[in-house]
Amino acid sequence: MEEKKEKDIIELIYQAEEEILDKKIKQVNKRVKDQIKDIDLEKILEGTLEQTQVSKVRNQIEENYSIKIAQYNKEFYRQGFIDGVHLMINCLKT
Repeated sequence: MEEKKEKDIIELIYQAEEEILDKKIKQVNKRVKDQIKDIDLEKILEGTLEQTQVSKVRNQIEENYSIKIAQYNKEFYRQGFIDGVHLMINCLKT
């Protein structure tokens, strides 16, 4: 029962911060844009790639997602730390 209340509180906090988090995701996407490798979608859709090329494309997609996920995690941990410190400061003030 106690765990359910904690999850509800976390969900409420997330919903309150959802717009801020969306903005942070957009900022991260802009920052990592140069790190993301272009993928030739036309060749994929045409089916003209050889097996070795398909494997390379798959690896590029995986690497792109890994870069983005790592940056998202970094930003969310950073924001969580900041929020936690602010929460502690506010608790100490009262």
